[in-house]
Amino acid sequence: MSDEIEYHELSTVFSSFEDTEEFEGLVKSIKDEGLLHPILIWQGKIVDGRHRHKACVIAGVEPRYEYIRDDMALQQVMDRVVAENILRRHLTVGQRAMIAAALANMTVGGSGSNQYGDSNRTNLSESKSNEGAAKSLNVSPMTVKNAKEVKRDAPDLARKVERGEMSLNAAKTESRQRKGLTSNKDTKPLKPDNLSLDDMMREGGDNWDSYVAAGALVSTARDLYLQEGERGMERSLMHFIESGEGKHSQSYNAAGLVALGKCLSRHMDELQALSEYKSTSTETKH
Repeated sequence: MSDEIEYHELSTVFSSFEDTEEFEGLVKSIKDEGLLHPILIWQGKIVDGRHRHKACVIAGVEPRYEYIRDDMALQQVMDRVVAENILRRHLTVGQRAMIAAALANMTVGGSGSNQYGDSNRTNLSESKSNEGAAKSLNVSPMTVKNAKEVKRDAPDLARKVERGEMSLNAAKTESRQRKGLTSNKDTKPLKPDNLSLDDMMREGGDNWDSYVAAGALVSTARDLYLQEGERGMERSLMHFIESGEGKHSQSYNAAGLVALGKCLSRHMDELQALSEYKSTSTETKH
């Protein structure tokens, strides 16, 4: 088994959990049960699954790979990687914003520059990249802009946000205080730097928008159904619940799905009517 395969930049936008109990548990799980979720390869590099790959090396287990077409557009690959990781991880608003900032930078050439020399075209490109990345991670474009600011001005604070140890708002406030840009009268009380898992699960943050979150949920359910069908959708959901992280976070996943099921069951007749209308209109067009 070779451990020389390269990691694409895309595989590093989600924060590392090496040297943690979670990673040790991953190694043990792979050693006992094998690799359950294949590692994604695009253009000869790992774009998703660097922790699974490293765990396989340590466990002495041959990895399984899924190869994405080399000619697939970067944005499509990004969407796939984000979807894979959002399902597996519990992220604060700040963590999602940091990931979105990294993705936005990739689409405009790293530092925010592109092929155009005109600064107005560059700013437009960066703005569109921020919007696209923000939508993928369910945060606002302004939050992505704030994350970029913290990354640029206070890398040490950015790392804390990426690890879920500090909120983005607190990091931005401290970063601006260091630069003398925030007066005492304008300074808001900082959120606690250290968040428990319960706090992280419940934290909405200033940029939380339940309508946007509901839209993302509906879109994900639609795409999963179209790609996998009803039985495949059921299989994917149950596999994720049963083979995911520790019992604590699994209980949140299960409780969320139970609540979702109860909510939808109260509107099943209405939803069924809407789905039949769509099916009928689609058949008429064809």
